[in-house]
Amino acid sequence: MDRETLEIYNKNATKYANLEIDKTSLRAYQDFSQALPKNGLVLDYGCGPGHFSKKLFADGFQVDAFDASEKMIEIISKEPQVNSWTGDFKSFDATTKYDGIWANFSLLHAPKKDFVPLIKTIFKALKPNGLFSIGLKLGSGERRDAIGRKYSYFEKQELEEILIQENFKHISNYLGEAEGLDGKSAEFIIILSHA
Repeated sequence: MDRETLEIYNKNATKYANLEIDKTSLRAYQDFSQALPKNGLVLDYGCGPGHFSKKLFADGFQVDAFDASEKMIEIISKEPQVNSWTGDFKSFDATTKYDGIWANFSLLHAPKKDFVPLIKTIFKALKPNGLFSIGLKLGSGERRDAIGRKYSYFEKQELEEILIQENFKHISNYLGEAEGLDGKSAEFIIILSHA
């Protein structure tokens, strides 16, 4: 995540924490959480203020969570049951550790050139058959939104092909549209797959 995007999240952390979760993300979360082993260890990858970290813990999972925004981590760190830390995508490294990794609209801030290496790192961090959920905005290229956040956009087929190439096995996908922090509505995709 570039510095300008990070500062926007730091300045708007409380506002972001008060956004409602869209119905499509909730449906994807439901399927993800129900497919996890009981008491499994789950990583909220780019957790923001911890909307889903809290849900995961409430649903009986052990939860690790990280985000590059110090202000977002300040919010989730008030939940002591979630093991949270400040970190960026490139600093994350684990091997065969997690039953599931939830990357809900976090990797859209990774430059496209870094995307495949990060997917490889996620695959390595999962246990055999571990679950992976990724949410991204639909589109092409890289550009900043109305409030200055830098995004990498992906088409459905493009994302599916990357996941297959990196040995993920498709389970289901969810298409939706929701209003973001910038007040604009955007189409998105969430794909659930397993290692």
